[in-house]
Amino acid sequence: MSYLIAVGSSDEVHVDLKFGEAEKVIIYEVEGTNYSKKEVREFNIGTKETEQTCSTESCKSCTCSGSGQGCNGGSDVENKIRLIGDCRCVLFKKVGFQAQKQFERKAISVFDIECEISEALKKITEYYAKTDAHKRYTL
Repeated sequence: MSYLIAVGSSDEVHVDLKFGEAEKVIIYEVEGTNYSKKEVREFNIGTKETEQTCSTESCKSCTCSGSGQGCNGGSDVENKIRLIGDCRCVLFKKVGFQAQKQFERKAISVFDIECEISEALKKITEYYAKTDAHKRYTL
């Protein structure tokens, strides 16, 4: 059975984006331990007309107050999660606490990791292949 993994990357080589700063994600389709790039999904959150300089380091061009809920409050986080809600897990450099809770509610695993995408996908697909095989034999 195949599944999807969402990856936050600025260069399509490294997992190097925080969830809150990602404007798009790369979606990989996984079958066993084999994976391939399926698509790129853009979040399209906010508009250029409403951008202002933010006072926080992690949010350079938005209207937020640095509360950790994104430029448009919690709705940004909800919309991003909805867009990747069909994924089994997500890989980002960092995912904030509120977003992690929302991912948990949807049974989507969150991996805070910073490395090459190929290395991360290799480890995660091997892990899921082992746990999925174990479930088939113990149920």
